[in-house]
Amino acid sequence: MKIRRQSTLAVYLLAACSLLFVFCNPPKRTGVVTPNQRPSTTRPTPAPGASPMDTLRWTPATTPAPPIGNAPASGQPYFGQQYSLAILLPFLTDQADSDARLVPEKSSLALQFYGGASLALKKLASEEGLNLTVDVLDTRVSDADFQRLFSNPRLGKAQVIIGPVRSSHVGLLAARIKQTRQILVSPESPNMDLTSQNPDFVQINPSLRAHCAAIARYVLQRNSPEAITLVSKQREADRLPFFQQANRTGNKPFAELIVPDDLTSFDKIDLRPYFQPGRKSVFILPTWASQSFVMAFLQKLRASKGSASVEVYGMPQWKSFTNIEPEYFDELNVHISSAYYVDRNSDEARAFRQLFYDTYGTIPGEDAYNGYDVALFTGRMLKRYGLSFPQQLAATEPFDGMHTRFQFAKVYTTPPDPLAGNANDLSSQYDYLENIFVHILKYQNYQFLPVN
Repeated sequence: MKIRRQSTLAVYLLAACSLLFVFCNPPKRTGVVTPNQRPSTTRPTPAPGASPMDTLRWTPATTPAPPIGNAPASGQPYFGQQYSLAILLPFLTDQADSDARLVPEKSSLALQFYGGASLALKKLASEEGLNLTVDVLDTRVSDADFQRLFSNPRLGKAQVIIGPVRSSHVGLLAARIKQTRQILVSPESPNMDLTSQNPDFVQINPSLRAHCAAIARYVLQRNSPEAITLVSKQREADRLPFFQQANRTGNKPFAELIVPDDLTSFDKIDLRPYFQPGRKSVFILPTWASQSFVMAFLQKLRASKGSASVEVYGMPQWKSFTNIEPEYFDELNVHISSAYYVDRNSDEARAFRQLFYDTYGTIPGEDAYNGYDVALFTGRMLKRYGLSFPQQLAATEPFDGMHTRFQFAKVYTTPPDPLAGNANDLSSQYDYLENIFVHILKYQNYQFLPVN
């Protein structure tokens, strides 16, 4: 694998940061990195006078691996062509100090994500022969700074874009690619209905709608709809239809308990009507902003349930709640939905953690696993289907990464009417593609672990 350096002003002004430095000043060697070569375990030291770099060229191995599987006749299978990829992340180089010795704390997501993505790009080049030219661009923070990137010719040449992170940036870029017909892989923003009539927009992070649907499907596999109660404050009640819509046709609607926004205690609310003898009772709380509200409900439920069997389902943010005693999560069988889960004891995760540490001198976080999975997924889809890969995603088999599964569905602002004469034509006019796979995690042994 060869890496081409260019002297430009962008991401790698942060030369003192070991996480970036491996890309700024790669070893002076040529040829192919074989799978048996072990990266140096020592942290690299900057070369005096080294030039910053933000463009990488990945040259495939001399004996590239064949394409993955068989590409359909309608696609553009990989035959050794070169693809141009741009990665847009908030490195915040403008916030670094003058001698680049301090990396902005808020750059962590970008550094970790790109650290993982770079390892995936090397794997694609050395083991699978994928030929990519990769440009890395700093989005910074403001919308004005981000929009200045639109005049960058390297962004214009990119066929596929990974990023950005901020929702406003994603919206601006989504509008742009409708004109340029570039493929946008959005790795972070979980927004719903961010764009329309944009078939080249691929949303990796499941939306709230996908989380609600995943919870509803999971509980319905194990309980009757009569056992399920949705609990929310009045201002959050607009989330409840996502659960009701995921209910099976012909089922009784889920019960709803909607309380005033200023509620601080459930002392005056009787939960006994939601229990039935000999049946498990399931409560779903689609809230994440208020630990006190969740804690108040759990206290009331614990005091009211007696010998009844109960389960409680909440949102991903509950994992970081610090003001709720663990015994409440344990005794009330608390579950949460989550876009990501990394089994750090798996052989694959152990190998990645060691490689990441050997390469950068630091331990990977969730953003590093995300970057690795997204880059590997994008590269393999390019290799299998070429630039038509977004049109294949809803029909292709799920792709398993280390931190999530990629399982896509078409999103419609106005769903096609099956009774309309042109329903088949409308089915192809989707707005964008969304990864709808969501983990269901259960609290056990003082941590949230997957149950699906």
